[in-house]
Amino acid sequence: MVGAINLGVWRELRAFRPDAVIIYGYNTATTLLAILWVITHRIPLLMRTDSNVLAELGKPHLTLALKRLFLRWLTRRVSAFLCVGTMNSQYWQFYGATPEKILLARYAVYNERFQTQADHYRVSRQTIRGENGWRQRYLLLYVGRLVGEKRVDVLIEALRRLSTKRSDIGLVIVGDGPERERLERLAQAMPYVYFAGFQDQSDLPKYYGVADIFVLPSEWEPWGLVVNEAMASGLPVIATRKVGAARDLIIEGENGYLVPENDPVAQASAIDRACESEQHLLLLGEKARCAVQSWNYDSTLAGFHNALSRCFDLQD
Repeated sequence: MVGAINLGVWRELRAFRPDAVIIYGYNTATTLLAILWVITHRIPLLMRTDSNVLAELGKPHLTLALKRLFLRWLTRRVSAFLCVGTMNSQYWQFYGATPEKILLARYAVYNERFQTQADHYRVSRQTIRGENGWRQRYLLLYVGRLVGEKRVDVLIEALRRLSTKRSDIGLVIVGDGPERERLERLAQAMPYVYFAGFQDQSDLPKYYGVADIFVLPSEWEPWGLVVNEAMASGLPVIATRKVGAARDLIIEGENGYLVPENDPVAQASAIDRACESEQHLLLLGEKARCAVQSWNYDSTLAGFHNALSRCFDLQD
């Protein structure tokens, strides 16, 4: 292993003698080496990424032209694309993949775990809120890295604007990262914004269980499995239109809200509408939980099975 280049990947593939190879992405030297080995040995190649077509908008023309040259060469040689959702499917079609090669293998989380554990904590939500000093009537939740593209600063600004007419909404921010210090400064005069820091995956259901609504304000997000987690936990979701999961999972006004990226006014309005009443949030949350049920591991495995079956049918 040399840095991110695993020079032994060809040796290991040769020794393993695979009937087909599923490769996750193409942005490291190791995956490129693996792609070359698979192509030269005429073995079925299946591609799995979470790339979002909306992320391509606004990129320099030269960058897109060079990327298109490479990916159109690649798409002709891939046997099947294991797409995570609509935006991922459109990404590969944008770069030349034919629709018959694109098979849905849904991005999923362990829905039952999040549902069961979130419900467990929901029973004692008021006690947990009181112990942590989260005393607002409605509690927003963000879970994720604190990095620039997540635009948590826009969410904080949205809540600051909303606070001029409402004092009953709080925000819990779960996560850590290079933006944390700056975000804490932005929220310094906002006692209704709470930083919970990094939390283990096993502890997340507690936060989903005590919150009322989940917000993902990302400038762009290839998919965003936290949306699956939140919805499985019974939370409605407010997300920007560039969040990949939003296109497939959020139905405007029924189980959440879609907002433009980098727009604190639109986010504030969506939060205000969502927090109309506890009953309204419960209804949104129940529909969110129903919407994500079909995005489960069985549907993911079915997509893999269909793709592999297609590869070997084509070889016969």
